[in-house]
Amino acid sequence: MSTSGIWDKLRNSGLRITPLKKQVVELFMGGACGLSARDVRDRLTCNPHISTIHRCLGSLEQIGFLRPDRNFEGVLRYRCARSFYPDHGHFKCEKCGRRFPVSCKLPDEFIKMVENTCSFQVVNSDFFLEGKCSKCAIAE
Repeated sequence: MSTSGIWDKLRNSGLRITPLKKQVVELFMGGACGLSARDVRDRLTCNPHISTIHRCLGSLEQIGFLRPDRNFEGVLRYRCARSFYPDHGHFKCEKCGRRFPVSCKLPDEFIKMVENTCSFQVVNSDFFLEGKCSKCAIAE
């Protein structure tokens, strides 16, 4: 989706584009993923209060731009919805703990098989891989 198409879609959904929302949308459209409110605040050029960040993320979630995910530690993290940014996976290095986006998605055939076999309707997909990143693998 083009940048102008994104802004049109957001405006058409009733979102008022503020400077903060513009920065947050650009952050996620730039590939940021799995960010908590504090992570978002740390990456912004402005310094809004954390409650302002939460309200911004909530409004972007409400219109369907972001989708939340509570991780195993109970932290709410956000990523772009599939209609704005392509599905992709994540890799976590079990040694250094760094996380990396994996710029590919689950094959459509796999998703269709899951839908047909389990009678599910898949709206979003994600996958998570663990292992050693290239730096940690070389260090051993």
